[in-house]
Amino acid sequence: MAAKKRTPGFRLADYTVKAAPDYVIAELRYDSGVAISPKGRGRFTAAPAAETRASALNDILGAFDIKRVASQFELPEADLGRRSRAMTAEKPKVTSDYAHAGFVQIVPRRPEDAARIAERLSRSKSVWKAYVAPRPEPAAVNTGSAPGSRNFEPAQGYLHSAPNGIGAMHVWPHRGGRGQGVRICDIEGNWQLKHEDLPAGIPLVGGTPINSLSWRNHGTAVLGEMVSRPGQIGTVGIAHGARALVHSAMVNGVFNAAAAITGAAAAIGAGDVILIELHAPGPNGKYVAMQYWPDIFSAIVAATAKGITVVEAAGNGDENFELPVFNNTGLQKDSGAIVVGAGIPPTNFFDVDGFPGVGAGYSYIGVPRSRIWFSNYGRIVNVQGWGWHVTTTGYGDAQGGASENTWYTHRFSGTSSASPIVTGAVAVLQGIAKAKHGAPLTPAQVRKILVRSGTPQQAGPGVPLSQHVGPLPNLEAAVKLV
Repeated sequence: MAAKKRTPGFRLADYTVKAAPDYVIAELRYDSGVAISPKGRGRFTAAPAAETRASALNDILGAFDIKRVASQFELPEADLGRRSRAMTAEKPKVTSDYAHAGFVQIVPRRPEDAARIAERLSRSKSVWKAYVAPRPEPAAVNTGSAPGSRNFEPAQGYLHSAPNGIGAMHVWPHRGGRGQGVRICDIEGNWQLKHEDLPAGIPLVGGTPINSLSWRNHGTAVLGEMVSRPGQIGTVGIAHGARALVHSAMVNGVFNAAAAITGAAAAIGAGDVILIELHAPGPNGKYVAMQYWPDIFSAIVAATAKGITVVEAAGNGDENFELPVFNNTGLQKDSGAIVVGAGIPPTNFFDVDGFPGVGAGYSYIGVPRSRIWFSNYGRIVNVQGWGWHVTTTGYGDAQGGASENTWYTHRFSGTSSASPIVTGAVAVLQGIAKAKHGAPLTPAQVRKILVRSGTPQQAGPGVPLSQHVGPLPNLEAAVKLV
C-alpha cells in the first residue's frame, strides 16, 4: 500500500518565492580547526594541523558551481578572522560569536544541487551537519482574498452557548433542531428577498411592500437572523431549516397591523410562528408594543388561539409599561404573545459611528443581559434578545457593494434585533417538539419553557431588575423541557 502523501499542514495559500533559491547551511565542528577565510571568499581555511580538512571541504565544493560561500550570520571579516586565529589554540574558547562564525552559507548557481552538496558535506568529519535551508512562510491562514462574499458566522455570537448566546448551534444536531417543519411569518414593511444568503422563493402572503431602502434593510436583517442559509458565505439563521413567509403591514394602502396578523395566521397553522417587527408611538409619544391597540391585541389573541406562537417586539421607547397611563390596555394584559425586550450583548462597548446622539465612540453600554437603555420594560415583557451588535444580512456596514443582495451588517440593533433571536428559538423548539412527540407545543408551553430555562436578566447601573425584560433564551436547557 502506497504511503499517504504528507502535506506541510494547514496551508491555504501559495507563498512560493521563485526568486529565492535553495541553498545549504553547513555547521562546522568547533574543534575542526576549519573556518571561512576572512580574505578570499569562497574558500575554507585552517590552522596548519587541519589544512587537509579545509582542503577536503574545498574539494567538495569544487565539484559544483558555487555562487557564494559566506557567513550565514553575515558576520564581518574581523569576527571571521578571530575564529580563524582561534584555530591555533589547543582548546578554542567557544563563545556565541565563535559558534556563529562556524555557520557557513553555501549558495550554488544551480539550486537543484543544494541537496547533493548538503549530503556530501554532512559526511565530512569537519561538519556537524549540513542541510538545505528552510523556506519559511507566514504562520497565518489566507483571508480576505476569496472571490465573492465573506463568511460572517464567527461574528454571530448570539448562536453560541449561554450565558452569552442562546445555544442554537448546540441543539442543531437534534431531530428538528434547525426548525424543520415550522413556518415563520415576518410582519413588517419590506425585504430584499433576492439576497444571496436567504432561501429562494420566500413568499409574500399579503399586504403591499413599502418601496423604501430602510424598510428593505430592516426586513432583510430580520430574516437573516432566523433563516439565512448555512454555507461558505454570509451568516447562518438560528432556525435555518424553517420555512419563511412575509406579510406587509401595509394593507389596502394603510398601515393595518391587525389585518396583517390575521392574514399571516390564515397562511400558517398550529406550531408555526408569527413575528411582529413593529412598534408605534403611544400616549406619551414614545414607542410601545403594538398590542397596546385593541384591534391588534384582539388579532394576537385569535392567532395564539389557533396554536400559532406570536413573538412581538416590546419597542424601543424606554417606556415603563407599569405606568398608570397604560392601565386597562394591552400593555398590562396577556395577549398570549411572547413579548421581547432588548438586553445588552456580551460586547458591552459599542462603536456608535452612524448613531449620533447616543454617546462617544466605544461608549460603555453596561452589564451584559441587563436592560439596554432604550428597551421598553414591564411585566408583560417575557424574554430578551441582543439589543446591539447583531450580525446578519442587510444594511452593508460589514460588507457593502453595488448590490443590496450582498450586504451584511454587524450593527443590527433594538428590540428589532432581539425579537428574531427569540423567534428563531421558538421555531427550533417547535421543530424538536414535532420530531419528538409528533405534535407542536402550545404557545403558552413555548413561552413557559423559554422563561423557565433562560439565562437570567442582570441588573446594571441605572437599570435594576425591576425594569423587567426577562431572561435570554437558552436552547440547551430548553430542549430538556420539551
